[in-house]
Amino acid sequence: MGRAETDAPPSQSREHIVDAASAIFADKGFAGARVDEIARRAGVNKAMLYYHVGDKQTLYTAVLTSNFERVEAALAAALAIEGPASARLQAVIGAIIGILHTFPDHPRIMLREIASGGANLAPEVLRRMLGLLETVARLLAEGREAGELRDTDPALTHIAIVGAALFFAGIRPLRERALDLGIAIDLPTTDMDIAGLFGDLILHGVAAGPRNGDTT
Repeated sequence: MGRAETDAPPSQSREHIVDAASAIFADKGFAGARVDEIARRAGVNKAMLYYHVGDKQTLYTAVLTSNFERVEAALAAALAIEGPASARLQAVIGAIIGILHTFPDHPRIMLREIASGGANLAPEVLRRMLGLLETVARLLAEGREAGELRDTDPALTHIAIVGAALFFAGIRPLRERALDLGIAIDLPTTDMDIAGLFGDLILHGVAAGPRNGDTT
């Protein structure tokens, strides 16, 4: 065991292991990830890994918990801004896109989980993930009461926002591969105002005029 392993504070060692595990789970998925590989990437031995975090399932849960804590913090900051519900909804969309871009392991892990039906999600992680639905639901309810937003299904609106953000973040390797191959493909880049575009689509759609049945 190296001196760095014994001298590092437990909180720092745990965070380092969780970050290393996040990268491996994103690359290999839960089934393909190996504890030996995670330990090597973190620069610790398996005994230290198990001591600081636990077995593979516990480690996976720790990764997702850490990622969702980051998402929740970003959403809390977005909700704290002044202004109408539509402005805060736009801020929420920007926060989701921003956090997924900053921590690209998370969308890759979640896209795998969605494809598998959440096979490896611990109950507490699933509850935490579904709890995010309330953020959009509260904003929509506030906007309806203020006459600012029309009545829409909160869950479907949340799925539309998160689904678009996840897919955009998930195709990052595809964009990079296309560029490496010299393939001319009109995929959005992070230099664009992606949050503004998504927010405009959610708030206004793509119609040039009023929706059928609207009087304004």
